[in-house]
Order: sequence, then C-alpha cells, then structure tokens
Amino acid sequence: MIVCLCSVSHQTLSESDFVRYPGINDTEVFTCECSNHACQKVFWFRTLHNNLDIQLLLSLNNAGRTSHEASVDEHRFQASKHDMGSKMTFTLRLINIRSEDAGLYSCMLQNQKENELWRPGVLLRPGETRPTLFPVTKPQPQGIPNSIPNSIPNSTPNGRCTKSNYQTPKGCGSKVLWPLVGVLLALAVALISSTHTVLLQQKGPLE
Repeated sequence: MIVCLCSVSHQTLSESDFVRYPGINDTEVFTCECSNHACQKVFWFRTLHNNLDIQLLLSLNNAGRTSHEASVDEHRFQASKHDMGSKMTFTLRLINIRSEDAGLYSCMLQNQKENELWRPGVLLRPGETRPTLFPVTKPQPQGIPNSIPNSIPNSTPNGRCTKSNYQTPKGCGSKVLWPLVGVLLALAVALISSTHTVLLQQKGPLE
C-alpha cells in the first residue's frame, strides 16, 4: 500500500510548475512532498532532452544522508528535507544551471515497506524564453456590437421606433419601410386575383 504523496510543486499547480525557463547560471529548486512521515527515502531523476534514458541523480534518506551518483556533481545538485509538521518536504537544488541541464526532473518516494510512488516531473528549459500566450477570444456574432454605450445620439430609444417632432428617427426607416412594402404586395396580389375572377365571370355567359 502506498502511503506517500509526492508533488513536484511548491505552489498551486500551474503551467509554470510543469515547465520552467531559468536563466543560465541561475538556481532552480524542485520540491517533493510526502503527506506524512512514513516516507523513508526520496530519489531524484532526470531525463535529458536529447536522451530518453532516465538518469538517477541522487537519493536522500530520512536521516538526511545524501548519496550522489558518480557522474553527478554534488556541488551543483544538493538535496535536503524539511519537517513541515503534518508532512515532509524533500527538495532538490540545482545550482549554476547550464544549457545541457535541460530535461525532465522528477522524484520518487519510498516508504518503510519500499513501496514507491512516481509523479510527473518538471520540464526545465534553461536559457529559453517563455512563449507569450495570447488570450483566446470568441468570435463576436455578426451584427452584435462588442459594447453598447449608455447613450447614443439619434439612436433607437429602448429598441423601439418612435416618432419625435414628426421625424423618423435614424435606424427606423427600414423598420417602417419593409412592413409597408409587404402590405403593398399583399394588396397587389389581392387586386390581381379579384380582377382575374371578374374577368372569368364576364367571359362565362359569352360562351
């Protein structure tokens, strides 16, 4: 049974916690949290961007003893642990960051029964510029303005066409014209139908 919870974030998880862009020669700190004091050891790994192999960097036990791999610079990779009361926090400090340090850094916690828990790590991209994320805007429906001013001179009041000073307000001409056109068309159709009926009635007796 796994009783340790590991997190590579020291804040609320966000894009900046999974991808970081430190400057060359800067220092970066990775955090791995255990929800209780049952975690006995933490292992720190990394996967370089140009190599898919997982590289073990070092391990740190609950007594504070650090064991570095032979190829790892112990002055640049420093591990520590902190008792936060209800949980244990393990940290990995990477000093004097180089461009070749780019890769994925992750931790694994181990309890007394040697149960292990892996968590997604942090992608480190030294010397690179964080891309600018532009806000995504939804397309505005055609004919609907982005904003409606509180007062627009000569506009339609309250969405209604009214008659003021015996003049047609601007924007109401088309609203008045089209209904009139419809009425005229209806009258024209009715007139043609009536005329056609009368002609048929007059033509009947002659035959």
